[in-house]
Amino acid sequence: MMEKMFLWDTDIVSYAGDDLSPYYTVIWNLKRLSPKDKIYLSDLSVYEYKAGLYLLGDQERGRILKGFNEIMQYLSILPLNPDKGGTIFGEIRSEYQRRIGINDNALKKHTIDMILASEAICHDMILVYNDKIYQKIAQMRSDFKIEKWTD
Repeated sequence: MMEKMFLWDTDIVSYAGDDLSPYYTVIWNLKRLSPKDKIYLSDLSVYEYKAGLYLLGDQERGRILKGFNEIMQYLSILPLNPDKGGTIFGEIRSEYQRRIGINDNALKKHTIDMILASEAICHDMILVYNDKIYQKIAQMRSDFKIEKWTD
């Protein structure tokens, strides 16, 4: 069987690392993978995740960070590919704006999601998601593969 490469959206690593998360299916899917499969987290997601920690109280932050560090043993960090990924990001962003018809300001809240989608396409990875925007991007791009592990 061919090895699969997965790129996790930021919220997926949050669910996997939080033992109080209702999304136990993330861990169930993780355990189903072949030993040859690889899971990646974008360096951008690490920034986004760690920024979110500072919205929590000290005790909660400590608990969540412990879970994050445990789950990161199974993940590799994927650095951004600004050359190829940046081009794909530009295509996705402009096509999404044209199709959905939203203004620049509303579009900004989806920037990281679109960059992660671009990176998944760029590296021929399957993006594991829970945000609806990824379904919309997959409808626009046949080269974008997604899986939802939260159902």
